[in-house]
Order: sequence, then structure tokens, then C-alpha cells
Amino acid sequence: MDNIVSNYFFDRFNVDITLAGTIGATFGLANFFSRPFGGVLSDIVAKRFGMRGRLWTLWIVQTLGGVLCLILGRVSTLGSSVAVMIFFSIFVEAAAGATFGIIPFISRRSLGVISGCTGAGGNVGSIVTQMAFFYGTKYSTEEGITLMGITIICVSTIVWLVYFPQWGGMACPASKAATEEDYYGSEWSDEEKEKGLHTGSMKFAANARSERGSKVGPKPGDMSPDNNDLKPTKPTEAA
Repeated sequence: MDNIVSNYFFDRFNVDITLAGTIGATFGLANFFSRPFGGVLSDIVAKRFGMRGRLWTLWIVQTLGGVLCLILGRVSTLGSSVAVMIFFSIFVEAAAGATFGIIPFISRRSLGVISGCTGAGGNVGSIVTQMAFFYGTKYSTEEGITLMGITIICVSTIVWLVYFPQWGGMACPASKAATEEDYYGSEWSDEEKEKGLHTGSMKFAANARSERGSKVGPKPGDMSPDNNDLKPTKPTEAA
């Protein structure tokens, strides 16, 4: 959108190039408030519904962004196009914030790698979309925007496949036997645990229990944050 939005308004509605650039700039300006808002909304919903609430929030916000993108490619008046574009920008940037409300919980040990791949994935997606819908003369710009909206809606359904054993997914509840300690502890080998390298992950696991939400609460038999699993495990001496 950053690449095409100004030219879109200039070509389709014959507005002055300066005005077209100003209109196009409002799409990026939504970043100032809508991306943080997406993260805040994810946190608010998670307090009651946990990680499953975060997943639902991401899917709803991102799907609505796709619907607005589809509508943007179909409306035919300048005023309605500007209004739809503004709401589209708010939702698409809020979806980015909601995405990073989930990213830190995927892996404690590989957080940097996952965050980097997520950020880079957005850039790759923009290149693929540009080549598929806005390169050459196969589609008009408005047709490309419509197809991009359909793509957003379809790709957003992947969120339904995200599942955390200890918290569940959009459609599936959590496993009763799974715990945060099991999930984050599985990233470390027994040798690493013996050296105490998993201690930070165990502390994170204790804090991550909040992702169960107030409607779920702690599971029976849960360990307290100061349990022995936070301490380095020493090798057992032979008798």
C-alpha cells in the first residue's frame, strides 16, 4: 500500500499529485497509534481470555482489515475511498501490534529469531503481493487492491492452526496435562538443564501462566513460581 496508494488516488480520481501524496501519507501515519493499540487490545483481551483471546483478537482485526481492503478496491468515489483507506490502515496496523502480542510466547529461547522472521515475513509478503497483483498490466490497481484484500482474509485463517498445548488455540482448549514449564522446558536438553541454563525460561513460564486468562485460572497441582524447577538441576551421584 505504501508503494501504490498515492499513485492510486492520482490516477483513479485525478487529484493533484500533492493531495494524492498527502492522502497516501495518512496510511503510514496510522502506525503512530494503531499498531500500539493492537498490542494493548491484545493485552486487555488476554487478561480475561488468555492466549486464546489473543488469537481471536488477531484473527478478527486482521480479517476486518482484509474486508476493508477488498472494499477499498470496489468503492468509486474519492470521499468513500479516503474513509475506507483510513479505517483499513488502522486495522492492518493494529493487526501487526496484535501479532507481536503473541510472538514473545512462542519461544523463550528463540525469541530473537522468531521476531526477526516475523518482521522479515512482512517484507517478503509485500514483495510477493507487489509482483502478483501490481506488476505489469494483468490487473488494474483497483483490481489488485481487491485481490489483496481477498488474500489477507484467506491468509488470516492460518491463525486458526496456531495451538499452544498449555493454553489451547482458537477452536481447541488446552491440554489438561500440559504446563508452561513443560512447554518452555522442552527447548532445553537435559545437559543444559543440569547446568541451570533453563532457569530464565522457567521464570518466564511462571509469569506466562497469566496467559490462561481469568476465566481459566491455575490448573490443579501447579507449582508456585519459587518451586525447585527454577533452580539448576545437579547431576545425581552414583550410589
